[in-house]
Amino acid sequence: MDTVSAFGILMLFSATVVIGYIGSLIFEKTKIPDAVWLLLFGVLIGPFLGVVSRESFIAFSPLLSAIAIVIILFDAGLNMNFYQVVKEFPRSILLALLGIGFSMLCVGLLARAFFGFDLLEGILLGAIVGGISSPVVISITKGLQIKDSVKTLLNLESVFTDPLCIIVSIVIIETIISNISGTVIVHNIFSAFSIGAVIGIISGFVWLFVLDTLKQRQFDYMLTLAVLFMLYVFAETIGGSGAIVALFFGLVLGNAKIFSNMLKLGKELKLDYLMKRFQSELSFFVRSFFFVFLGVIVTINHGLITYSIVIAATLVIVRFLVVQISTTGMHINPLEMNTMRIMSPRGLAAAVLAQLPIVYGLPHAEIFPDVVFIVILTTIIYTTFAVKLSFKNEERERKRVEKNAGDEVSEKIDKILAAEERK
Repeated sequence: MDTVSAFGILMLFSATVVIGYIGSLIFEKTKIPDAVWLLLFGVLIGPFLGVVSRESFIAFSPLLSAIAIVIILFDAGLNMNFYQVVKEFPRSILLALLGIGFSMLCVGLLARAFFGFDLLEGILLGAIVGGISSPVVISITKGLQIKDSVKTLLNLESVFTDPLCIIVSIVIIETIISNISGTVIVHNIFSAFSIGAVIGIISGFVWLFVLDTLKQRQFDYMLTLAVLFMLYVFAETIGGSGAIVALFFGLVLGNAKIFSNMLKLGKELKLDYLMKRFQSELSFFVRSFFFVFLGVIVTINHGLITYSIVIAATLVIVRFLVVQISTTGMHINPLEMNTMRIMSPRGLAAAVLAQLPIVYGLPHAEIFPDVVFIVILTTIIYTTFAVKLSFKNEERERKRVEKNAGDEVSEKIDKILAAEERK
């Protein structure tokens, strides 16, 4: 590596953090997620200006994808509340499964018509873009005036879709490569999930005791990350899902106090606050860099833009249908229902998974990142402005109702005063 390229990479890392941080500040004011600015920055320095080489970035795609998957899901597990997961699990997992399932079907058919994919390749594209983005959804719902139960439901759905999309996509890719039957696909999905969950839960409990023994020694977080990546490789080697290992390993560590009380261990195990804080910082960097990475490697294919926007619009329509089915029997007001319907941004998981067809050398692999890029950008922009418009209309309606109520009260007071004067 020469000096110029080394300095260039350092500048890229620095610029990514700065833009991600400024983007988070802009989000607080405008509710436009930082992913939009990071993707556009990647396009600017990659395809548009050619400051960085697309080919050199693609060469690192397998490594970057694995790192991003582990960090995303470990962070998701750390920040999940076990009791909330149990309470909202049935409804949120239904939302996630229906969303991914309908997306796979509809996008699969569109990809077959638009790009000449065979059905399994089309279903793979549907699985890649089938889940809503947890960072975007959690960021948006945090500032909304809706019931906590609805927020939890949306947040859990978005968290569940990441590992589900990752597992389903990887299994479909393996199916395409090895040409196995549909029954085996389903078996592989359940097998990968169950093996990953068992490894993640058992290793999580073991590691809690190890951390308690270490007594918050220096570098315990780096040691935890090293163990996490070892577990990821081990699970993938024996046919499990490394993604699910990361999720459940994080879930156990993040709920150490709860599990200590449930198991009546006699002492309270807990995770160091600084470990969670450092993990969130690392997750921020990995997420920011991967959005830039996607922008760098994308090729702006004008022939695919229209088709990609149609796919994004289809995902939005599918979202309406899925929410309508999965919320049957729930008592939520129209604003909350509308919020659930329009919450359809795609994000980092889709960006990571879009690289896998290239990594595995699948047919039409170069189309996946280009389509996914447009879908991510379109759905994020749509969700952002749809939420703003929805709540602006709600605020306008609330003020109108309050004004009418105030006018009615004033009229009643005037009538009472007039009656008193006549007396």
